[in-house]
Amino acid sequence: MSIIIREAKLEDAEDIAFVHTMAWKESYPGMIDQDYLDHEVTLESRIKRRREGLSNPDSQHTHLLAEYKGKTVAFACYGPFRENVHVTSPPEGEISAIYILDKAKRKGIGQKLFHTIICALLKNDIQSMGIWVLQNNHPARHFYKKMGGIIDLTDVPISIGEKEYTECLYRYNDLTHIIDV
Repeated sequence: MSIIIREAKLEDAEDIAFVHTMAWKESYPGMIDQDYLDHEVTLESRIKRRREGLSNPDSQHTHLLAEYKGKTVAFACYGPFRENVHVTSPPEGEISAIYILDKAKRKGIGQKLFHTIICALLKNDIQSMGIWVLQNNHPARHFYKKMGGIIDLTDVPISIGEKEYTECLYRYNDLTHIIDV
């Protein structure tokens, strides 16, 4: 069965929130405080966040979702690079979220989402992009490197809940070359 990538609508908020919640719970044990994952990463909080994002007419970030075998199994958000004090020469665009359920990984869904985003950014004359990732998230880092990203910054502090972590920025300086990856 094929993978369908489409722009999300407000009525997709619950499906996206489910993927967001489950992807955190599947991907982040051992990387993020387990108490935070157990008590703060909830479907209810994610539904509220996704409804707000999808219904905000001023949002510059677009939500995409991926369906596989008729079910929403992944989503991503992209748009202009958000301001960050650590980046002196920011890329033009950004993937601000990309999450895939474990059962849907290694089926080409992440690559298809990634390429869809790059095509959309290029269509909007955005030639470069960045993506932030937890520094200790080695599976995601491997994927971003495979997709042509280069490390731009490391050891950038980020607070999640009550704890401090570090993240790094992968940069794609010429999106026209990434389409062939």
